[in-house]
Order: sequence, then C-alpha cells, then structure tokens
Amino acid sequence: MSSALQVDFTPTTSTLLATASAYLGVYIALDAEAYAALLSDGFTLEMAPASARLPTLDRDSCISRINAIKEVMSTFPVTIIRSWPNPPLRQVLVWAKSEAHFHEHLRDGDIEQWELKGEYMFLMTMDASGRRVKQVLEFVDSKATADITAMVFRALEKKETLV
Repeated sequence: MSSALQVDFTPTTSTLLATASAYLGVYIALDAEAYAALLSDGFTLEMAPASARLPTLDRDSCISRINAIKEVMSTFPVTIIRSWPNPPLRQVLVWAKSEAHFHEHLRDGDIEQWELKGEYMFLMTMDASGRRVKQVLEFVDSKATADITAMVFRALEKKETLV
C-alpha cells in the first residue's frame, strides 16, 4: 500500500477575494497592463442576460475593451457591495456598482445625463493558484449598460470632431 502525499491546492478565501478585488480595481485606472496580468491565457468573459445581446469576449478582446473605455472615460470605478467566496470551486460571486466618469472634454449637453451608474453580478472563476482569473460570468444591469453604451458612442462622435 502506497501512501501518496496529498497536497491541497485550494486557494484561500483571502487570495480569491484579493484577486476579485484586483479584477474590479482595474476599472479605476483603466490599466490594460494590470488587467492583462490578472487574466489567464484562456480567459473568457460571458455576459448575461441574453436580452442584453452582448458577445462573449476572450482575453485579447477584454484587454482591447479596457483600452477603448479609457479613450472616453477617465475612470469607471466598480465598487464591491458584497462578495461570496467559494474556495473549493475557486470562485467568488460579487455584487457591485459602477459609476461612469467620461472625460470632461467629450461631454456635451446636460452634465447629469453623463453621470451614469449601474449594478452588476460577477461570478469569477480563478485558476488553481487563485491569483489569475480564468472565467467571468457578468450579469449586467441591462438598462444602465444600454445607457452607458449610448453615451460611449456619443463621446466617440465628439472625439472625432476634436481631431
């Protein structure tokens, strides 16, 4: 009878929460390099509900998305309201809220229409170390996402006129 040394690779709760926090923290500085460092090579971001009609994104698409957001926003803080870690599954469920802060020079019209907020649920699955994000299921606030997307296009149009 052989006795095999069993090593537990379950990440700690604190590691999972730190990774989830870092993932959402990227949206403060919109730092694509920091974001890339957190994502596993096979990373995918799936968005729900289906009625939002948002595509599933791979790692490179997500990094490009951060760069695109930075073109029109100075920051997009996503703040954790509550989180539920699940170490055996290497997952963290996060309920969060956001605020879109568009570059001032790209805003036009009523300032209040540019002050957009949203709520989200993120189910993040980490790699074996718990330090890199492997997959995210992001349940978006459909109305807020549509409003923010409309303002992103509006800001991009304004940016084109400034060139």
